[in-house]
Amino acid sequence: CLDVNTGKIDQIENVPGFFRKETLSTEGGYVLGQPMFSPCGTSVVYTGWDAGEGGGMPRRLGAIYCYQRPCKIYSSPISELLCRLANPNSDLAKNDATFVCITPNDRLARSPRFSKPSGVTAKLAYLCNSKGFETHSGCMALHIAEWDMSQGSVIDRSQHVIVDVVQLPGDRGDDTIVAGINFPGLFLNMLPDDCFSNDGKFIVTTTQWGCTSKVVLISLDDGTVSPIKFDLSDNGCSESASQQLMCITGDGGVVVTQSEANRPTLLGYLQQPLRMNGKNTETSRLLADLPPISSTSCSSLQLDTWFKPGVGYSYRIISEPPIQAILLVPENHKKAMLPLIVVPHGGPHSCTSTIYVPSYGFLCKHGKYAILHVNYRGSSGFGQAALESLAGNAGSLDVIDVVEATRQAIKSGIIDPDRVGICGGSHGGFLAGHCIGQHPDLFKVAATRNPVMNIASMVTATDIPDWCYVEALGIGQYNFSKFSAPSKEDMGIMWDKSPIAHIENATAPTLIGLGTKDRRVPPSQGIEYYHALRSKKVPTKLLVYDDCDHAIDGVASEADFWINTKRWFDQYL
Repeated sequence: CLDVNTGKIDQIENVPGFFRKETLSTEGGYVLGQPMFSPCGTSVVYTGWDAGEGGGMPRRLGAIYCYQRPCKIYSSPISELLCRLANPNSDLAKNDATFVCITPNDRLARSPRFSKPSGVTAKLAYLCNSKGFETHSGCMALHIAEWDMSQGSVIDRSQHVIVDVVQLPGDRGDDTIVAGINFPGLFLNMLPDDCFSNDGKFIVTTTQWGCTSKVVLISLDDGTVSPIKFDLSDNGCSESASQQLMCITGDGGVVVTQSEANRPTLLGYLQQPLRMNGKNTETSRLLADLPPISSTSCSSLQLDTWFKPGVGYSYRIISEPPIQAILLVPENHKKAMLPLIVVPHGGPHSCTSTIYVPSYGFLCKHGKYAILHVNYRGSSGFGQAALESLAGNAGSLDVIDVVEATRQAIKSGIIDPDRVGICGGSHGGFLAGHCIGQHPDLFKVAATRNPVMNIASMVTATDIPDWCYVEALGIGQYNFSKFSAPSKEDMGIMWDKSPIAHIENATAPTLIGLGTKDRRVPPSQGIEYYHALRSKKVPTKLLVYDDCDHAIDGVASEADFWINTKRWFDQYL
């Protein structure tokens, strides 16, 4: 905590898991984050992730991309600490009262946000899933509690649910349809820092809605979730454009972004969209039209001639929920049958939305490949039940969906069925391995990044062994409270669910990119598959990036991988 007047800084000690550095303790603990000052200024409210001290995690598990790790919301009084910082020469040395857990009965609670005070109370909003989930992502509920300004604490029994977890789109009875589906529930990792309307009656946030991202207005009175409709482009955007909230301005306006699969991000401003005058279509003002890549004074690249937004390729959504696929098609293909690159996303509980992704724009516009992004069953943004349906069925249910979406794209009449490749990272690489092994007559070429190829050999080397159990064996099969090595039977099932089980059928030339610092999917996974393909005399190439982890997103490494990927498809597809 920093006093900006005196320049004094000190640590808040009345928090869960606090220990002084001189103890040199490494046992257990909590990871604390997302702090917010209470409106009364006497407390700090924050999220605490259990990293072992809570007793339910004998082994620390990976956290990045893993939104199911147990977490609760806490409040720590800081009045005495503030006095010490404001009066550093004072002899008074009182301690603040201990912390309070605001959400003791909820397995997942995070992202606390306060409204402006209204009289003697303010509202505290947070995301919650009381039961929790074992998949690495899931649907969240929106909860509200009343904050007592005089006491500096939550009013007893004031917590209540505004928007509950949705199992399947349409379960709430909403009639609003976006991208072909009813409201699927809230799929977001955190609320915006300032998410309350000025009158405190609404919350504005971004949520995933099928394969799009939308800015929504949530009524705190009845829980109604309404998309805020706007268009920042000058030639009209598709309903399937993805839009995001950046912040709410002091005058009640909203700064937003908009992107489409063939158009980079636009930054805009909506003036007072929260008036709720019965109209949801808002007048917008464009603030910035961002380029697809950054250029410098040292570059000869002229972006205005090299790239024009919306020109070069088009896109459309194909397939019906619970599967949604986005097909990118290069322009001016002159009725020629196009080669297709199928792209299942990683996760598996994530989603490819209709945002601009430079790497796939590059393959589509300059490689003249059609690109098919597949959101198979298990993807986020389609309801919690649809997401959890994949657990225990990895390598079968998701493969069925990828193949079905591919065949639908071929039926469009513009795809050459003899020139279909597949490209994916992590679980997307897992699906690439499965597809070339299970359907070698359909998928002729593959490119992968840090792919999962043998769950049985991954489970003891990864930082997320729970993923191996949940996706291969199903929900309830991983014991989070007791670490133990996998049984012979478990490893047999994991092997059966892995691409390596179908290696004898694989004939597709395969490119494999690996980050040697990857703790999520160890490089040994890709190396194992590389040697298995070489032993069969299948053309394969290994790209190793010593400075990269799971994402392979360093500037030079990312560029190198995608240039090599294009060359690989150019050679074999």
